[in-house]
Amino acid sequence: MTTFERRDRRPAAADGDDPALDSLVVLVAESHGYACRPVPNDVMLLDGPQRLHIGMRNLRQLARQVPRDDWPALVADHVGTIITAIEEPLDLGDFSLVRGLLRSRVYPAEARTGRLISRPFAPGLIEAIVADTPTTVRTIVTDDAGAWPVTADELFAVGRDGVRADGPLDCDVIDDTGIRVLEGSTFYAATHLVWLESYLDPGPHGALTVAPTRSTIAACPIRKDSAAVTAERLHAFARDAYDDGPGSLTPDLFWWRDGTLTLLDMHAEGGRSALSADFLRFLDALP
Repeated sequence: MTTFERRDRRPAAADGDDPALDSLVVLVAESHGYACRPVPNDVMLLDGPQRLHIGMRNLRQLARQVPRDDWPALVADHVGTIITAIEEPLDLGDFSLVRGLLRSRVYPAEARTGRLISRPFAPGLIEAIVADTPTTVRTIVTDDAGAWPVTADELFAVGRDGVRADGPLDCDVIDDTGIRVLEGSTFYAATHLVWLESYLDPGPHGALTVAPTRSTIAACPIRKDSAAVTAERLHAFARDAYDDGPGSLTPDLFWWRDGTLTLLDMHAEGGRSALSADFLRFLDALP
């Protein structure tokens, strides 16, 4: 089974958790000849001429951005585009023609399926290969790539090259901590963590970073005197962005070192988020 995701448009606000949204998905699916039922992880399973998943978390986040009266049009467009894309599939037989469409995309680990071409990216995150078209982003599964003349490592290298060739993210430096917020109209912001050093100088100790959504990451070099405050601000930023979406990835805080991401434990302390004692001892030992 292939996963498709519609490219979204961003418009102002309603309660996307209303069960009426689920009912609209069922109605639109049935109008296209699909039976529709909820399955675990807040997903709707559509069964009909094809079989596909609709991720409801992302759709709910999109619904919160528009007036409730616009929900029928939003759902019809979102679900209809996904169904049309899977019923008119790409010809993936010729790798030389497909190569330019391939991108490396980061997903939450729960998106992993047995046929998905993926590998670990960071704790709680995976890296997958997708085909990027003007209307949809289609995940590549093992059946798609079975005859391609590349190894798995080469395929991920092609996907990363595709993301980088699309151009850099926009970069804003916020407040006196030096936190950089990197974002763009892209599904591939988290992939840019692979070459984070092109956006900032991580220095000898690396950087604190977050990847809350597919379109936004943030990072700051580790400095002994400000790392605790920076961590708290980054963690709060990540939680808010993760809740708002769309395209939520993770609210977690990571330690970036030479392209490797290590999960940093954050715990509540006096109503605030604080770094673990182990990491604070590491900071204290810095010159």
